Amino acid sequence: MRTSESRRVRLDLDLSPPIRLDLWAVALASGIVAGTVVPPFASALVLGSLLICAGSAIWSSLLPRGWRLMGLLCPLFVAAGAGIAYLHAAARDPLAELAALEPGEVVAVGTVASPPVPSGAGNRAELRVEHLWLGDRELVRGGKVQIRAFDLRAGVGDRVRVDGEIVVPDSGGEFDYARHLRTRGVSAEIRASGVWPVDEGRGWIGQVHRRTDAALSHGMRSEEASMVRGILIGDRSRIPDEMQDAFRRSGIAHILAISGMHVAVLATASYFALRALALPLATRNAATLALVWVYVVVAGAPPSAIRAGVIASFVLLAPLLKRGISPLHFMTCMLALVLAWNPMLIYSTGFQLSVAAVFGILLLRKPLQAFLKRTVLRPLPAGQEPLSRLMSISLAAQIATAPIIATSFGEVPVVGVITNLVAVPLAAPILTLGLCGVLTGNLLPALAYPVNSANGFLVSVMWRTAELLASLPFAAVETANADLALAVLFYVACAPAAAAASALPEERWPAIGGLLVFWAALWLAMAVL
Repeated sequence: MRTSESRRVRLDLDLSPPIRLDLWAVALASGIVAGTVVPPFASALVLGSLLICAGSAIWSSLLPRGWRLMGLLCPLFVAAGAGIAYLHAAARDPLAELAALEPGEVVAVGTVASPPVPSGAGNRAELRVEHLWLGDRELVRGGKVQIRAFDLRAGVGDRVRVDGEIVVPDSGGEFDYARHLRTRGVSAEIRASGVWPVDEGRGWIGQVHRRTDAALSHGMRSEEASMVRGILIGDRSRIPDEMQDAFRRSGIAHILAISGMHVAVLATASYFALRALALPLATRNAATLALVWVYVVVAGAPPSAIRAGVIASFVLLAPLLKRGISPLHFMTCMLALVLAWNPMLIYSTGFQLSVAAVFGILLLRKPLQAFLKRTVLRPLPAGQEPLSRLMSISLAAQIATAPIIATSFGEVPVVGVITNLVAVPLAAPILTLGLCGVLTGNLLPALAYPVNSANGFLVSVMWRTAELLASLPFAAVETANADLALAVLFYVACAPAAAAASALPEERWPAIGGLLVFWAALWLAMAVL
C-alpha cells in the first residue's frame, strides 16, 4: 500500500521544484532577446535583476518565501542569456565574410535543404554547403546559402553542384531580407549560372518527398494533392497561388505550416500503434520521439516545427522521469532552449506567430470561454462545452497573433474565428488520412484510392470554405497604422487578462473575457483608422 501511494505522489509531481525556480526560463529568454535585439538594454536588464537580488537578500519580505531563491538567482539567468546572445553575435561566419569581402564566382557542393519555390524569373532554394571553392581554393566547409537559378530541378535532399556568384543578400528597405535569411541559418546567396546533380545524389529526404508525391497521386486531383503535401511535409511550393491567398485572407494559413497540431497527430498515431504492439512505455516513448524528430527534419525543420518537436520531447520524456505535465512551464522552457540554439529566431515571423498563438491559448482561453458561454452561446442547450472550447481556442489564437499579423503583413483576417471552426476540426482527419494514403500508396497503391478520395473530399470542403469566406468584402482589413509601439501597447494591456485564470475567481472570468474582446476590437480600429 505504501508503495502504490508513493508511486501516485511521484506521478503527480510537476517539473517545478518545491523552491520556485519556474521563472529561470523566462529570465534566460529575456536576456537572450535583450542581447539580440537591443544589446545596450541587456546591461540594464542585468542591473535591474541585480537590484531584485540585493533586495531579496536584504529584505526577506520583498518576495514570497518560495520565490526568494529565484530572486537571488535571477541575475545569473539574465546574464547567461545576454552572454549567449553575445557569443552568437561574435561567432565568425565564413560564408557571410566571403560574400561581403570577396564576392565573386564560386563553386559549391552540398545538399538541397528546402523545396525550390518560384522567385522572379527562376527559382530559389536553400543549400547546405559541404564544400565551397573560390577559384582553385577551397575556402569553406559547412554553413547554408540560398541559391537562385533559372532552372532548378533538384529536390530536397539531393546533392548538387552549384556554379555562380556569391553575394550578400539584400538588407535595405522596410524588409530586411538578409536578417530574414539569418533566422533560417542562411549566410549568403549564390546567383547560380548552373546547377547539376552530383553522383546521382538522391538523399533519403528527397526520396520521402518523391514517394509522398507518388502515393498522393492515386485518387486525388493535383491541387488537392498539393495541399495535402503541404500539410504533411510543409512544402507549399506546389499549392496554387489562389488557394494560398484564400487561406491567408480567411485566417487559416497556419494549417499549411508544420505546427504543434501536425506533430501531435503524428505522435499520437505512432504512440497508439506501438502500444497496440504491447511495447513497454520507455520503448514506445523513445520510438515516438525519434519519429517526431525525423518528421521535423523531413519537413525542413521550420521554426514552428522545431518548437513543436521540443514540446513533444518534454511531453514524452515527462512520464519516463516521473514528472507531471505543465504546459505553461514547458512553453517557457522551450522558448529558452530554442532561442539559445538560434537567437535570430526572434526575428522570424513564423516563430513569433507560433509562440504567440500557443501562449494566447494557454493564458487567454479560459476567460474567453467563460465570456462566450455567458453571451454568444447562452441560448444554446446544455452540452456546449466542445463548441465553446473550440471557439475560445480559435479566438484566443486570433487575438494573440493579431498584432504580429498586422505589423508584418499589413492586414488582419477578421473572419478567421469562423473559418477555423471548420478548418481546425478538418485538419486532423486530413493529416491522418494523408499519412495513411502515403503508407498505403507505397505498399499497395490500390488501397490508396479510397483513402485519398475521402481525403480529397475533406480538402475540397476546407478549400471551398476558405474561398467563400475570403471573398467577403470584410474578410481581411488593412492595418496601415499598425507599428511596433502599438503592438507592444496591445500586449501590455492584455497582461491582466492573461493573469485572470490564476489570479481571479472563476465568476470574474466572463467580465475579463468581455473586456479582452472589447480591447482587441478597439486596438484593431486604431490600427485600421
